[in-house]
Amino acid sequence: MRSSETLAELKKVFHLAEAMRTAVLEDSSGKPFLLAPVGIDEGRDFDSRLRLVQHAISYFSSAGWELNVGILSKGRLEDKNRGSEIKSSIEEGDRMAEILTVEGHNSWNFTILVEDAVKECELVVAPDGVAGNLMFRTLHLVGGRKAYGAPVVNIPKVFVDTSRTRSDFSDPIRLAAGLFQAQAKQREVALKL
Repeated sequence: MRSSETLAELKKVFHLAEAMRTAVLEDSSGKPFLLAPVGIDEGRDFDSRLRLVQHAISYFSSAGWELNVGILSKGRLEDKNRGSEIKSSIEEGDRMAEILTVEGHNSWNFTILVEDAVKECELVVAPDGVAGNLMFRTLHLVGGRKAYGAPVVNIPKVFVDTSRTRSDFSDPIRLAAGLFQAQAKQREVALKL
């Protein structure tokens, strides 16, 4: 199925304004990291990206994965005078890092330095869904980095979206099973408290 059809059905079933996905990938050393937003119509504005990050932090912490957050912008700090879009993106990255830090999360604006964000953080936040989708495709489909799928992080059930170009779906199935087990374990611990 097309992603748009799948996400539309999820939104209908779970009564969502937006479905939020976070891709699980590996870097060149085999270290797993998360990338969001990854859909071309996701993360179009600051508020939707912030909500996505907050949901991803909550979702993966319920599975026992604490996340440092690396926010990306469309240029380096010294590039602020190279256009209003770049300046706005850098300022949004700073603002998001500040909000997340106040909320108690380790977060930094790595500006355009994706290589540093991946090295230092478990969750990398693209400037928007188009950039995230291009990053995902470049890393996975061109660069051969392993991609496990993209869990939807704002629903109460485990759902892992994956690329239609896949010939083998065992990794997304293993990811879904692992997330389900981790969340069940966390619920069990919470009930004992």
